[in-house]
Amino acid sequence: MQHRDYIPETPCVCINLRRIAQKVTELYDKALKPVGITVNQYSLLVNISKIEGCGTGELARQVRLEKSTLVRTLQPLLREGFILDRASGGRRRRCLYLSPTGEEVLKAAFPLWNRAQEEVAARLRGSHTNLMELFEEIDLWE
Repeated sequence: MQHRDYIPETPCVCINLRRIAQKVTELYDKALKPVGITVNQYSLLVNISKIEGCGTGELARQVRLEKSTLVRTLQPLLREGFILDRASGGRRRRCLYLSPTGEEVLKAAFPLWNRAQEEVAARLRGSHTNLMELFEEIDLWE
């Protein structure tokens, strides 16, 4: 068999990060299942709570999602009545707020999310702080 110079000898960082991200997402989603939301939806509820009255553009920038991805993720939250759009009639810009139901879901979800957060930190042992610093550094990449 002939060696090919274009076949890498080291594992792909990108593919491995994506695989690990999927595993961590599954852990959080499983933890949040009792309240019927995903970790992505939880993040949106938290951020809408922080920046009440935000539009989708502002929220997309805050959570660093493509606007189309954000809108797809918002749809079930709107449909379930967890968030409200209080935009004036005829306006294109959304004005998003948590509904009372959304507040209750967020309140019920927090301890579940917190347990998942603690589990991940425990599994990472001393690496948790270093990993969070690395995330901040990578987030600054252009």
